[in-house]
Amino acid sequence: MAAFVLATAVVAASAAFSGAVAERETLDPGAFARWALPIALTVHHLAVAVVAGCLLFAVVLLPPWRDRAAGVAGDREQRQDSHPAFTRATATASAVSIVWVFSAVAVFVLTYANLSGQPVSSSEAFARELVYFGTDLLVGQAWATVLAIAFTVCTLTFLARSPVALVATTGLALSTAIPISLVGHAAGSDDHFAGVGALVVHWLGVLVWVGGVAALVVVVPALTGSQAGANTSGGVPLARTVLERFSTLAGVAFFLVLASGVINSVMRLGDWEGLFTRYGQLILIKAAATLLLGAIGLAHRRWAIGRLRTVSAGRTAWRLVIVELGIMASIIGVTAALGRTAPPVPQELEPAITPAEVLTGYLLPPELSWDRWLTEWRWDWLWVAFALTAAAVYLLGVRKAQVWPWQRTASWMTGLAVLIYVTCSAPTIYGMVLFSAHSLMLLALAVLVPLLLVLGAPLQLMARTVARRTDGSRGAREWVDVVRPALSYPALNAVVLAASLGLVYYTPLFRLVLEYWIVHQVANLYFLALGFCFMTSVIAPSNGRPIPRTARIRTAAILAGALLLWAIVLAAGVLPVLAPDWFVNMARTWGPPVTLDQQLAGISVLVAGFAPMAFLLTALILYRAPRHESAPISTS
Repeated sequence: MAAFVLATAVVAASAAFSGAVAERETLDPGAFARWALPIALTVHHLAVAVVAGCLLFAVVLLPPWRDRAAGVAGDREQRQDSHPAFTRATATASAVSIVWVFSAVAVFVLTYANLSGQPVSSSEAFARELVYFGTDLLVGQAWATVLAIAFTVCTLTFLARSPVALVATTGLALSTAIPISLVGHAAGSDDHFAGVGALVVHWLGVLVWVGGVAALVVVVPALTGSQAGANTSGGVPLARTVLERFSTLAGVAFFLVLASGVINSVMRLGDWEGLFTRYGQLILIKAAATLLLGAIGLAHRRWAIGRLRTVSAGRTAWRLVIVELGIMASIIGVTAALGRTAPPVPQELEPAITPAEVLTGYLLPPELSWDRWLTEWRWDWLWVAFALTAAAVYLLGVRKAQVWPWQRTASWMTGLAVLIYVTCSAPTIYGMVLFSAHSLMLLALAVLVPLLLVLGAPLQLMARTVARRTDGSRGAREWVDVVRPALSYPALNAVVLAASLGLVYYTPLFRLVLEYWIVHQVANLYFLALGFCFMTSVIAPSNGRPIPRTARIRTAAILAGALLLWAIVLAAGVLPVLAPDWFVNMARTWGPPVTLDQQLAGISVLVAGFAPMAFLLTALILYRAPRHESAPISTS
C-alpha cells in the first residue's frame, strides 16, 4: 500500500512538472480527468506488476508444499499443507488482481475522456461513444483488451492452482505488455513495429523486475518469520534459495529494461536537444534512478545472499528489498507522467499514402536484388532480445560446464544469428510483399533455425549445469519434464508441423498473419517452438527410453519428401494464388508477377525446408553415436 501511495505522489509531482495536467485551450476534459488519468495509470501499472510478479514466484521460485520445502518425503495426501510463502503469493495475486480490474476500467474511461475532450459523465451519449472508442479505435481496442485480460486473470487467480493452470495465468498476465505497448509513445515513431517491439521488451522486463521485488516483499513473513527454521531447501535456508533464484531473473530483466529504455528514448527524443526539454529531463531522472536501482539491487543481492543464515540478518535484507520497491514505485510514477507528456519528436503516425503502407505499415521496399538479401534490415527488438538472452544463458552454462564441445556452441550461436537475420532482415521485410520470401522466412524458422539450435544440445547442457530442485518448486529442468512428451514423438511432431504449415498457408489464417503484427509474431514463435520439438525428437529424444534410429530416419525422410513434393507442386503452378487481395493490391512495380512469384516459392521451400532436412537425414544415416551417447537426453 505504501508503494501505491508513494507512486501516486511521484506521478502527481512529475505530471505537474511536465505540464501534462495543465488546462487545455480546446477539448479540455476537466481537471478531474487530467489529474485522475496519470494516477490511475500508476495504480494500474503497479497492480499488473504485483500480480505478474506474485504469479511468477508461485510458478518458478516457491515450493507449493510445506514439507517438500523442508525435504520431507511423502505421498500426495501427506503434502496437502501448502507452503505459507506460496499461499501468500497466490492470495496476493488474487487480491491485487481486483485492484487491477478496477484501475483498468478507470484508465479505459479516463483515456477516452482525455482524447475526446469530454468530462466523464453518466450520460447515454458518453456511454455510447465509449463503446465506439473501445470497439473501433486502436487506443480504445488496446485498453479494452487490457481490461479483458485483467478480468480473465482475476478470475483465474481464484480458480487456478495446478502448475499448468498457473503457468497459463502468468503468461496471460505478462501478455498485457503487448496491448499497452501498441499505444505507447515509441509505438508512434516512424518505425512503428520496431517501437512496439522495444516497448514490449521494456514492459516484460519491468513486470518481471518490479513485480518480482514486490513479490519478495509479500513473501517476507513466510521466509523470515517464526517458521524460518523449517524453511530449508537441501540444508540451505529457503529465503536464501528464493533470493538466489530471483537474482538471476532480476539480472536479465534489468538489462532488458535498460537496453529497451535506451532504444525507446532515442525514438522519442530524436536528437540531443530533446534532453533539454521537460520530457527529456524526466527521461534522465528515470534513467539515473534505474541505474542507481540496478547498482543497489546487485550490491544488495550479493550482500544478502551470503548472510541469510539468521532471522535478524534476513529481516535486515528484506527491509532493503522494501526500499528497492519504494524506488521502483517512484520510477513507475515518473513513467506514468511521461505517458501523459508530449515527447520532443511528434509521435503521430503519418497517414498511409501508398498501397504498401496501407497494407503493411511500411513503404514498399526497393527491388529485391542479391545484395539486398544482406543489406536490408529492420530491427525487431523482440527477437533481438530473445536471441541475446538465449546466447547469454547458453554461454553461462558453457562456462559452468567447463568442458563443452566448441562445435555445439558454434551451432547454437549460428542458429541465433540466423534467427536474428530471418526476423530482422530481408526474409521478413520482403516476406510482407513476396510470397516466395515469406515461405523462406517461415520455413527457416520451422526447420533451419531449430536444426542449428538442437545441434547445440541445450537440453544436455542444462542437464549438466542445472541442478534438479528438491523443495517441490519447478525450475527449468522440472518444466522440461512437463513438456517432455512433446520432445519424444518424432512422427507426431512431423505430422503437426506439416499440418500447421498447410493450415497457415491454405486457410484465412495466412491473411491474418500478413495483416496483424501480433499474429505474425505468434506464428513465428509457434513454428520456432514446433520445429525445436521436432528436431529434438529426431536428433536427441528425451522420453526416458530410446527411440529406434530407423524410426527417426523414417520420420525425417517422410517430412523431407513432403517438403520436396510441396516445392514441386508450387513450382508447377497448379495451386491457386494465395492471398491475392494482399499481394496483387500491393501495387508492386518490380519483381515477378504474383503467379510467377508463387512458383518461385518452390525454390524457397527447397532452400529453407528440404535442404536442412536432407542434411539431417544424411547425418542420421551416416552417423553412429558412441554407446555412451546413444541414450536419450537425461533430465534426471
